[in-house]
Amino acid sequence: MRGKLIIVGIVLIGIVISLFLGLGNLFTKEKKFEKVFTVSPNSYKPYDCKFFYDELKKNTGGGFSESNVRFDESGLGNIETYDNTYMIVSPNFYPSGNDIHHIKTFASKGNNVFICAFGLTSEVIDSLYFSTRSEEANVAYPPLLLESRWNINWQNEDSTTTQYNLWGHKPTTAVLDSIFLLSNNLVTDIDTVITDNENNIQMLEITCGLGRIFLCNNPILFSNYFLLYKDNYTLFNKLADKIKLAENNIIWDDFYRRVNNTDGYDSNSSGIGRSEVMRVIFEHPPLVWAFYTFIAGALLFILIYYRRIQRAVPIYSTPKNNSEAYINVVSGLYWQQQNHKSIADKIIAQFFEYLLHNFQIHSKDFQEVGLEKISHKTGRSLQKVKEVFDEISFVKSHEEISKQHLMNLYQKINSFYQE
Repeated sequence: MRGKLIIVGIVLIGIVISLFLGLGNLFTKEKKFEKVFTVSPNSYKPYDCKFFYDELKKNTGGGFSESNVRFDESGLGNIETYDNTYMIVSPNFYPSGNDIHHIKTFASKGNNVFICAFGLTSEVIDSLYFSTRSEEANVAYPPLLLESRWNINWQNEDSTTTQYNLWGHKPTTAVLDSIFLLSNNLVTDIDTVITDNENNIQMLEITCGLGRIFLCNNPILFSNYFLLYKDNYTLFNKLADKIKLAENNIIWDDFYRRVNNTDGYDSNSSGIGRSEVMRVIFEHPPLVWAFYTFIAGALLFILIYYRRIQRAVPIYSTPKNNSEAYINVVSGLYWQQQNHKSIADKIIAQFFEYLLHNFQIHSKDFQEVGLEKISHKTGRSLQKVKEVFDEISFVKSHEEISKQHLMNLYQKINSFYQE
């Protein structure tokens, strides 16, 4: 009982200290820098983008409109149109597969799509180009800010660079690269447009059919804070020239920003987000007292209720590892069905995964003309590599194989592993 009273006393002391600290911060007159990542086009807060939005609206050579629906519902991907730029500036960009398809179709007809978000899905990256680090495109939101001076470099067409600087607040951004292109795809070229002081890519220009997709992982570059710092506004001029703003119609997206903003409001809300509610509370002292009183009362209720009701700690049995049994059941099922082709395909897939993980050799590179190079890279004899290649080629060229061919494939690949 004495131990419980000590715990209750410590919690109450913590609540009192929190109340005094909170009220002290409330009544201080020092104005703090607002690090709110709503990326709103309607506010001049530092990390919102009203300046960028107003400049687009003022300088467009065509019309200016806003879209409040998903891209696949807008119908833009189904109509024949060109000289349009669809602008997406959002905390995160998490489209559906159908959205991505319509965006690429829209761009391929001679339009621009500008996507600027802190978080991107691997599905977006993989639809544009092959990347071994696409899973690192989805960063935590809001991003971590580093209090240090940083700069970016705009890559000019004459191979020179233009540098823009900013004091502090460098965000952790999604990983972008421009190394591999997909085959049989609308994407035909990828150029780096912006890099930071650590040579990390901040924006890519992706040629898609007759149009282009601009992929940027740092919305701070187009925030009020960045563009209004010294002569950084010229970054807008360079982007305007790049997308041919004077000749384009601008379609500003307001759907993905609202849906993918975890601190703002979504399409089903009344328009007031969680951060907005807290801001209103802390602007009015009576509401602050009511808020802290509610928190203190809730904690006291939980502590008193915990003292009166205690449940016995359940005894859990030690978890068992059933992975081996599962593998045996699945492999036995394939064996009983005499589905040798399926087993062989899985052995081949595992073999290619082994080559990629240990030697960075892709399955598309495992061809007869490159066997000697693979032999040198893996340290296996050329004869051994050719035997494995012949077995894999045989399996891939037949819809069904015999038990003996399956055994031959397994033996050749297992010998490759052990050499």
